[in-house]
Amino acid sequence: MITLALNYEVLPDRLVTITLPEGVPAGRHDLVVVLDEKESEQNPAESRSGKLMRFAGTVTAFNSIDGVA
Repeated sequence: MITLALNYEVLPDRLVTITLPEGVPAGRHDLVVVLDEKESEQNPAESRSGKLMRFAGTVTAFNSIDGVA
């Protein structure tokens, strides 16, 4: 098994091209891609909580309820 650790900036087209080392034989292989969300969430507005918070206050039925109380 060969492990490659790459740091790559994903561009808006989301296309990633990898050139493997010479020691990798041609043929069918299993590839595993792991994305570290902590590193990819450089903009807090794009984080999961940021995406959720954009809906804050949009459900008018809950405007009269104090969520802290």
